[in-house]
Amino acid sequence: MEDTKLIAKKRNLEGSANVRRLRGEGVLPGVVYGGDKDPVSVVVDTHDFEQILHHHSSESVMIEVELEGEGDIRVLVKEVQHHPVTSDLLHVDLQRVVAGQAMTVEIQLELTGEAAGVKAGGTLDHVMHSITVECLPKDMIEAIEVDVTDLEIGQNLHVADLGIEAKYKLLVDDDAIVCGVSGPMAEEEEETEAADGEPEVITEKKEEA
Repeated sequence: MEDTKLIAKKRNLEGSANVRRLRGEGVLPGVVYGGDKDPVSVVVDTHDFEQILHHHSSESVMIEVELEGEGDIRVLVKEVQHHPVTSDLLHVDLQRVVAGQAMTVEIQLELTGEAAGVKAGGTLDHVMHSITVECLPKDMIEAIEVDVTDLEIGQNLHVADLGIEAKYKLLVDDDAIVCGVSGPMAEEEEETEAADGEPEVITEKKEEA
């Protein structure tokens, strides 16, 4: 993937009030950790970081960071915290990348093709949107394409069906469902039950005086 460099400056101020002030100034608090070194509290430009995320399909990406006092380092965007209501960026965790040292990463699962079951009137249910694996930094990828073309109504694709290479150590259950096609039966039954459950309307004639 294309390298993107982010400038990270060290920060000494802690506390929620200082963090809110930093965000108001257009900078995002974060931490750089790992690689047998002490964690370093940093700030990065919020707009620059948003642009990095915008150009990738996943938030779990490897990027270059120019860390104040240390120079250029390679990091994995390990966790991005968003505001629960506004989705604004709140904090970012950056893990140092060490060549030859395996890392735990999230890889996006992107569905491709039109399922045969969907063409027959079914609905495609995308259950698992990413998969957790352990791999070397050189083997990290952002996404795995999952072809659903042959998926019929009532069929599911499981993690074991993805054929993921052995260099990726799966940290999820092989039997976990990635996606499936459900038929229109459930919806039709609900509509029928709703119709059957409608109360009968009885109109009473008013007695003539």
